[in-house]
Amino acid sequence: MPFDPDFGKTGFARDLFRLRFRRLRIEQPAFAARFGLTFGMVKDQEQARVKPSKAFKVLVAAIEMDPDLVERAARVAEERWPE
Repeated sequence: MPFDPDFGKTGFARDLFRLRFRRLRIEQPAFAARFGLTFGMVKDQEQARVKPSKAFKVLVAAIEMDPDLVERAARVAEERWPE
């Protein structure tokens, strides 16, 4: 039986994984950096360790719709409001 990286994933965790891994074809750290997230947040969401907030669901939907726009928005936010 071939390896299936989707195995065991359901719901939001599966959709986030498929967006990152299959559509964007990037690793978790790169996804996090590109969209202004933490690696831990992406990892926890993909492994369904925590329930996603409504805001995080909206962000992932926006990434799915226009990843370049969300990437630009993440850069602008970091420039305007650095940590």
